[in-house]
Amino acid sequence: MWKDVARLCLLLSFANAVAAAAPDDKPPPIRSFDIPTLERLGQQMYAQDQEAWKATDLLFAKHTQAELAQQHQHGWIVVTTDGHDVVRFINDGANGPEASYDVTFAPNAAPVLSEAPSRALTPAEISQYKARQLALRNVTKPCSDRYNTIALKDPEGTGWLVWAIAATTDPNVVLMGGHYRFTISPDGNNLIRQDAMSLTCRKFSLRDLPADAKFPAYNMNQIVAPTPVEIHVFENMTSKVMLYVFTYDDTTWKVADGRITTVPQDASGMDGASARIASGQAEQCRMVLAMQVGGSEKYTVGPETKVILPTEHDDKYVPPNLPKDARPVAIACTRFGIVPAPNDYKLATAGLHLMIKDIGDGHTLRLAQLDRDTGKFEFKLLQGDPLPADLAARVDARLRAFDKATQTGQ
Repeated sequence: MWKDVARLCLLLSFANAVAAAAPDDKPPPIRSFDIPTLERLGQQMYAQDQEAWKATDLLFAKHTQAELAQQHQHGWIVVTTDGHDVVRFINDGANGPEASYDVTFAPNAAPVLSEAPSRALTPAEISQYKARQLALRNVTKPCSDRYNTIALKDPEGTGWLVWAIAATTDPNVVLMGGHYRFTISPDGNNLIRQDAMSLTCRKFSLRDLPADAKFPAYNMNQIVAPTPVEIHVFENMTSKVMLYVFTYDDTTWKVADGRITTVPQDASGMDGASARIASGQAEQCRMVLAMQVGGSEKYTVGPETKVILPTEHDDKYVPPNLPKDARPVAIACTRFGIVPAPNDYKLATAGLHLMIKDIGDGHTLRLAQLDRDTGKFEFKLLQGDPLPADLAARVDARLRAFDKATQTGQ
């Protein structure tokens, strides 16, 4: 009997793999950096962006937009002079771009607006200005009619990294999509690489957050990179909203206070709940049903279902509405990780077999089965290479947690 069920679960898991896989139009990965570099870039982007808008507010307080338009003002650059940053506003001069006004940010002092002491730009300033303008010209799929630029020296080369940031005048709206990162030559003339930081123009409104939310957070999937990117750090620091970023290797990342960390599914509080929600939304499951047909029991495919989300709060797993005389036998799930989820034990205690097929990015294709026999939970690998030591340790720890939860009645 069980061989028939296992065979049907195997077929279902392959079918689910098609539905659960990442989008077919998944782009090639963007240029990657390690986590410390991503954190540092995001923090530097935030600092520069804050200086740019403070400088712009100071400029507009002293000069009308009509006056600035008459001077052909367009854009700015940020330079470091004598240990402090200066935002230099640029206009069209007789011989090309030149500086018109400077806003100086000295330590422990209010920013100061002044006319540029020298209108001529240095070669490094000209290259930064050209790099920013080149980036703006190469936003191929805009998500806003307003874009700001942030320019930093490339941490792995001699050129520039320039971000074109989709912007909005609504302080309660956060644009999480439509941003670009450009790798540009040292002279600012040549575009070496263009990286779209997302596939969609996703955004969220701070108005949608509960009024009493102590730790506002936003969950999202990441497709263009195997980790969060510097844009997530920048948006976290700008909006003061924590980000939970799910990647297709079944990892949930937390971006908070300008830092990037991983979050296990069994973490306490909001962290663990966000990780389980992310994995639960990504999984694809189908039921296997036993039905009486012509005096004998036959096995058939049941409705689509979920496991991780329905078991989050309920004490036990309750199957969805089933056909008359149908008895649930097993659930076959395709997930982006092979380690059982923290509440999967609720299926086994209900007498259901759980089949898990792992199709996570960079993972070895495996099929496993979770059961409870003789009072103990068992995890059997049915297909694929043996688990490496780290995965085996995680599975063993999860099974021990299952045993403990059922023994204590939790």
